[in-house]
Amino acid sequence: MKKNHILFALFFFFSLAAFSQKVIKHKISKGETILALAIKYDVSEKDIYELNPKAKGALLQLNQVLRIPNKKFKEKEKPSKVDKKEKLVDKNIKKEKLNSELPIKEVTEPKIIIKEEFLTHLVLSKETLYSISKKYGITMETICELNPILKTENLKKGIKLKIPNQEATQEVAPISEANTVKDTKTEVVADVNTSGDLVHKVVPKETLYRIAKTYGVTVSDLEKLNPGIENGLPVDYLLIVKKGVGAANSKVIETIPLPVDDVEIKDIPAGNIEKAEFLIKKASENLGTRYRSGGSTSAGFDCSGLMFSTFQNLDMTLPRSSHEMAGYGVKINKVQAQKGDLIFFATFGGRRISHVGLVTEVTNGEIKFIHSSTGSGVVVSSLNEPYYARTFVQVNRVLPE
Repeated sequence: MKKNHILFALFFFFSLAAFSQKVIKHKISKGETILALAIKYDVSEKDIYELNPKAKGALLQLNQVLRIPNKKFKEKEKPSKVDKKEKLVDKNIKKEKLNSELPIKEVTEPKIIIKEEFLTHLVLSKETLYSISKKYGITMETICELNPILKTENLKKGIKLKIPNQEATQEVAPISEANTVKDTKTEVVADVNTSGDLVHKVVPKETLYRIAKTYGVTVSDLEKLNPGIENGLPVDYLLIVKKGVGAANSKVIETIPLPVDDVEIKDIPAGNIEKAEFLIKKASENLGTRYRSGGSTSAGFDCSGLMFSTFQNLDMTLPRSSHEMAGYGVKINKVQAQKGDLIFFATFGGRRISHVGLVTEVTNGEIKFIHSSTGSGVVVSSLNEPYYARTFVQVNRVLPE
């Protein structure tokens, strides 16, 4: 009996110690992977790599010790300056009341409201990633990035998903009417273009939800007016907020896609092989760059952002989303794939395109492609890998002959 008490006390002690630690040290056992650790500790692969940068791209060694962020850790809250000031005011008021019976005006301080950064969504029957993404006004890729379990399992009823809280900002209750409109942290840039449309220039960390709220429109309205934002909001993107009376005369430059059809395609002309190799070289300069939803710069790319940026080096303007890119150029048979072609995948199930890459090499029937993946950033992968073989949809020839 005494032995059981000792074991219980030791278990309680170690549980308390683990709870109080900000970082957990995990020793690698046989067969463990970064993805398995992310699922085990309910964190993302990105979180683990941030604490263990040398582990990225390297093989895990037996008994290797990795640092894992502890989600249960709670730092002791230190009294804020506002709290200290309120206590001081209360103390002074009590002191003055003892010396005088004159009424004392109540001193009010700004009320600080802090909301949770993430929400938890319990998947219901018949729900899909698409319907959940629309419900919260985020992309499907963002949901997958925050929930590593979706890389190994299909979406099913009962799964709890981590969803970014669009309202997770620190709000300060206004003291007077003078400061109810201005936001000192975010600059809202809006203008009316020559066609009469109200246009908003996207600034860092902005969301569709926040922009919609600012202008009194819905997220759905913004998506209908801006079909190119399916994969996120790039910084400095000119977002159409409202259509004006001059919309009919709008001078919008559009890239007209070539017809999509399963037809016989000749090999790429010798002149275009040089273009294809140039595109591969420009894309490869970004190898190792992290994944960033809506990104199209060296600070981070999503899959379509990498293709969009790469083809701009040839003065070719592709559509901004992978789904729209799939309608650009000529769809060809997989066996005809060559360098410079675009390769498409349906990574969310079904047949809807949600991922794109650039073919870099075709040897002995194996197709290799460069792309920006949510887990590893910009990398070169093979169509022979089970995941990409299963989600492959089509190949498009986009370099004109």
